Amino acid sequence: MADWIFQGNPKQHDLHAAVASSRRQWWSTPRYRDRTAAGDRVWLQIVGRDHPGIYYVATIMSPTYEHPGQPSGGTHGRWRTDIRFDYRITPPMLRLELLGDPQLGSFRPFRGFQGSTVPVPPDISAVLWERAAPRLEAFDAV
Repeated sequence: MADWIFQGNPKQHDLHAAVASSRRQWWSTPRYRDRTAAGDRVWLQIVGRDHPGIYYVATIMSPTYEHPGQPSGGTHGRWRTDIRFDYRITPPMLRLELLGDPQLGSFRPFRGFQGSTVPVPPDISAVLWERAAPRLEAFDAV
C-alpha cells in the first residue's frame, strides 16, 4: 500500500459539499497514474489562502482510467481515480501545524503544493497517521 496527497482547490471545487453529498468521488490524477493502486491511502489536502491543510483521509477504489468523454486536449478530468472518503480529520491538520512539526515540516508539498497528486514517503506517512489518528472521525459505512 502506498500513500498519496491529492490536492483540492476551493476555487475550483467545494470539497466539503462534495463529501457531504457522496463519500465516493472521482479525482483527476494526471500524474503518477501508473503508480496509484486500489487500496492505497489518500490524504486530501485543501490549498489556498484560507486554512490550507489536510482535511480528509480516503482510499483509492480503482486503478486510474481514462474518461471516455473527456476532450483529448485537456488533462483535468481526463485521467481519473475513484476514491472513497473514510475519515474527516477534526480539527484538520493545517499547514502551520504541518510546517511546525519537526518530522513533517521538511516535506516539500506542505510548504507549497505543486500538482494534483504527490506520493508520500513511508516515513512521512507513518508520522501523518500518528498525528491524525486521535482526530479521525469515521464516516458511516456505505
